[in-house]
Amino acid sequence: MRPSTAKAVALALVALAATGVLGFLASPAHAASNGKIVVALDFAHGESHKYVNYIVGNLSSIASFVLINNSITYDELKNVDVLIIGQPRTSFSSSEVAAILKWLQTGKRVLWIAGDSDYGSGSNVQKIVNSLLVAINAKLRLEYGSVYDNVHNAKAFYRVLGHVSPDNLPGYHTDIISQGITKPVLYHGPDVVIWQDSKGQYHDPVTEPFPGLIRIVWNYNTAYIADNNPPPLVLYDPTVDVNRTFVMLAAEVHDDDLVVVSGESPYGDYEPTWSWMYHGVPLDGPKFVTNMIKWFKWWVTSTTTPKLETPPKVDPHTGKPISTTTTTSTTSTTSTTTTHTTTKPTKTSPATSPTTSSPTTTTTTKKSNKALIWGTVIVIIIIIIVAAALLAKK
Repeated sequence: MRPSTAKAVALALVALAATGVLGFLASPAHAASNGKIVVALDFAHGESHKYVNYIVGNLSSIASFVLINNSITYDELKNVDVLIIGQPRTSFSSSEVAAILKWLQTGKRVLWIAGDSDYGSGSNVQKIVNSLLVAINAKLRLEYGSVYDNVHNAKAFYRVLGHVSPDNLPGYHTDIISQGITKPVLYHGPDVVIWQDSKGQYHDPVTEPFPGLIRIVWNYNTAYIADNNPPPLVLYDPTVDVNRTFVMLAAEVHDDDLVVVSGESPYGDYEPTWSWMYHGVPLDGPKFVTNMIKWFKWWVTSTTTPKLETPPKVDPHTGKPISTTTTTSTTSTTSTTTTHTTTKPTKTSPATSPTTSSPTTTTTTKKSNKALIWGTVIVIIIIIIVAAALLAKK
């Protein structure tokens, strides 16, 4: 091969490595070259646009926004880091669920889905949210009820105030969420977050946390649960669960993704969480939503997934962590341990609520992606070696 030909081939191989293969490795949208993440806001399921202009305008330095006005497809999501679905009023089609699943399987994604109370048409929103959470094999759910507070509110018991107190889990950098937060956030006509295990039983995230759970926004301990419309409550009891705290917004580590569930929406709604003042009550809604997006940016750009941690159990009436450790009941002939705790029986799902049967989700796609990436790295190395050899012949 003539020196000029060898040089041309070598340069072509280097260009291929730089623009083609390396371009493939950079194709996920995790922090674009401008340092921003891509956040999609869903409007394809009857969500309101209230305060969207404020969110997009104020967060333009850390995120680029995509508004989804038609059905959700994988092509629309493939370059998106964060998908926020605020109070969906119409159900997701099977193709939309498949698109969201495929998107989540690409790794390091964040899905934030928001619900509503069971007042009026809100009960349908709860069913839609829970159905999607079942379909993606998440643990978090919305209770089929409403939460009220006669003390900590914005001049009405249903305009509930929440306090931003994320679990102190250093591996998850939850300190980002609470930075600069000094005032409550608004949850107007909200619901609360619970979780469901693989056997279909429901649990209180306040007293029964699981590994990978991150509790972020709480009621004050003057709140109480209510049941307005079918389906019935699946966990809490209006005659028992009074003057206590609930979880208003929580996240779960889902493989290396984050699934965030809240009882109200950051945008849309009658008065969304972005609100900075309501009926004369000053709020930290804009700071909170901004911090959440900053936290999402840390998550999707991090090169590792933190080890699963279990947050502490919390006394629902005092709001303080429970220091005692619950022991597992075992039969022993040498000693007996007595634990003085009161645990309410866990209710199981009624026939009308979503079941735990869901499309089988595996990590095959993520594993194959990792294998493909390593294979691509090897190809790049070979290309560079061949190019160097050809240049050496010049």
